[in-house]
Amino acid sequence: MSDIIPTAPEPRPLPFRRPADYYAAPLSEVRPIFPRWVPFGCGAASLLAVLVLFAGGAVAGSGKGGALFATLFSAMGDEIKGMYGKDVTAAQKTAFDAEMKTLRKSLADGKVSIDQLQPFLQTIRDVSTDSSVSAAEAEKLTKAAREVNEGVARSRGRAVSKPHPAETPRPRDPATST
Repeated sequence: MSDIIPTAPEPRPLPFRRPADYYAAPLSEVRPIFPRWVPFGCGAASLLAVLVLFAGGAVAGSGKGGALFATLFSAMGDEIKGMYGKDVTAAQKTAFDAEMKTLRKSLADGKVSIDQLQPFLQTIRDVSTDSSVSAAEAEKLTKAAREVNEGVARSRGRAVSKPHPAETPRPRDPATST
């Protein structure tokens, strides 16, 4: 009967280590995949990146990153100029450029907050979704930039004074009042 039952072949060694053998082996036999310093180096790099992002957000939120924002808005203005359609007139282009120049100056001086910029940024997003700017959209952009610039001027007390529709009451003169 032993002639009929074949014997099991001897196992041949594999040219690689099977994952099950790797995880089942004692730690003294396991060679680490990465050098010991890699987790610490990558962890330190990620921590540094998070700190830089946090600091950048704090600077941007405080209004102190004005020069960086001015550069960013300069690039956005250049991109918008490249999207102008044929129906945008030279006067509209000049008006938009003037408002952007004023806005960039205010940004560089740190006079504009992120909250003041939000409506303008939303207008840019809405206008540039189709990668072209029509004459009506150019007017929207110019109006939004002008509103930001006027808001900055009002908050700094440099707004052009407009007459109030109601007359300001004058103090009574006690000598003439009855």
